[in-house]
Amino acid sequence: MKYVLAILCGAVVLFMGGCAVLTVQAMPLPLIPAAIALLNVFILGALFGWKTKWRPAFYILGVVDLLIALGSLIGGLNVGQADMPIFILAAALIGLKGALSIYYGNKMGQGA
Repeated sequence: MKYVLAILCGAVVLFMGGCAVLTVQAMPLPLIPAAIALLNVFILGALFGWKTKWRPAFYILGVVDLLIALGSLIGGLNVGQADMPIFILAAALIGLKGALSIYYGNKMGQGA
């Protein structure tokens, strides 16, 4: 499960980093994807041995991911039949990343 979370976080870092670079001319806008990418980098570092004491990144991203997954699920139910599987798949992947983030945040808090 650790590697599944790492793969999902790595994909988010690449995607959000690209979003931040492409929206750099609309200056306050790139701060949001850059912050999300930075929090995912903190999670990747903590997963692979970087001794960080800042575990709130796991909880912040976990809750945000679960809220986005819920929104994607609701959106998937309100779109046409052609787009519904894409929204449902996105909700499942984002929800998995959110649940794994919270799980590993708790696990690291217990010293494991």
